[in-house]
Amino acid sequence: MDSNQLWHSTNDMLPLRFSTLAASNDGILFAGTWGSGVYQYTALRSWESISQGLPEGILILRLDWVDAQLFASTNQGHFRLEDDVWQSTAMREPCYRTVSWGDRFVLTESGLKCGSDGNWISVAYPGKNTFDLLVTPNFLFLGYEDGIAYYDVFMSEWLAIPIDQPVTSLAVYNQLLLGTTDDGGLVIGNKKGGFQQVWFEGKFIHRLVTHQGDVYACANTGIYKVSGSIWLRSMGIQASVTDFLIWNNMMFIATLDAGIRYSTMNRSGFQSNL
Repeated sequence: MDSNQLWHSTNDMLPLRFSTLAASNDGILFAGTWGSGVYQYTALRSWESISQGLPEGILILRLDWVDAQLFASTNQGHFRLEDDVWQSTAMREPCYRTVSWGDRFVLTESGLKCGSDGNWISVAYPGKNTFDLLVTPNFLFLGYEDGIAYYDVFMSEWLAIPIDQPVTSLAVYNQLLLGTTDDGGLVIGNKKGGFQQVWFEGKFIHRLVTHQGDVYACANTGIYKVSGSIWLRSMGIQASVTDFLIWNNMMFIATLDAGIRYSTMNRSGFQSNL
């Protein structure tokens, strides 16, 4: 059986190129796109555009909930959603993610920054593209254009681990640090400060997503669960997957070529009607 028969999507969403997913605590699913703004899903209204305030043609690189607010990191700056209208923050440069760790951090094309709307300060690697920030009890791990860096909360200093590859997303699997590289591969930590680079034939890994200790790889050939000694177990879809979300006992994927697809956690088929 064609594995794609297990996955379905809302037909009117198929032409859109989806890049990121986020869900609110009050039952709203948000999906960002490359070039077509942001869409939201509610049980009463189904899918509808919620792009007021966003420039035309904007690329939504990441949607993140921080301090009960939805933020959009985009190629045209940093935005927050207020009363269904996107408001531009003072961050006008390309941004890649928003993270909360006591303060609000934004990963930008000119370093890791911290602050709020009108008061942003550079905290690490100014002038460098910074892509992802992983928070652990004793360290902050940063994926940036030269590889990986980490911040020791006890020593209060940043240390770089050059990889000669931009590292664009981070996760921890079985106490090993994993990262995606700019050329679609993985870097795998050895717990001694070193990293091994691996590539999976025919696969370009866009992003790593963590949920309750499990790690999922979003790739140009589907969605995979990281298993065993770092191998990828297919979850049965042939599509270019850019993000993965588990919400309300359902699994959702955003794709560049097949819309938004989803399944309940207790069955293998993916349904077309929420």
